[in-house]
Amino acid sequence: MKVNKNLLIQKTNKELEDYLKPNKGYVIDAIEYAVEILKERGYEFTDEQNAYLAVAFLPEEKKEVHKDYITASNLILASAGIGIISFLYGATTTPDFSVFGGIVSLLVISGVGVFARTGSDWLKYLLLAFALIWICFLPIIIPFYQSQPIVGLVSFVQTILQIVAIIFLFKAPKEKPKWKDIFDN
Repeated sequence: MKVNKNLLIQKTNKELEDYLKPNKGYVIDAIEYAVEILKERGYEFTDEQNAYLAVAFLPEEKKEVHKDYITASNLILASAGIGIISFLYGATTTPDFSVFGGIVSLLVISGVGVFARTGSDWLKYLLLAFALIWICFLPIIIPFYQSQPIVGLVSFVQTILQIVAIIFLFKAPKEKPKWKDIFDN
């Protein structure tokens, strides 16, 4: 978004101070122009404004994701890879096999695996809920697994991988927001 510096020059110091407050929604160019104009006018910045500007002007750095999130992601993606075996076997041996359902299942598991790499903290609760739901339906699923032992074995291995992934997600440290470090002092 292009910012017209001439419009900002016409503003008073008080109006430009709004650009130095967090969560006001101004683009970085507007904040830079406001700071430049205020400096030209000899404005004295407060400690709080300086702290905000220090964070606002930080370059976007690549988010470091904890190794436990990466491990969990790898386990979930391995689970999806193993699920391909179940998908192919089910598609060739089961007459009423739902290809669409199998593809959606594989895509969801793969999507969760990729999303785990972002370090999203809430994902562990979602996966835990899915695991608990799966456990609740286990008595209904067991007869199917007995009639299809290969699918049952593959599903068991997938479940173990996903439970271990959930453990890694709960083991991973929670990320602390950057702004807390500055304003909590």
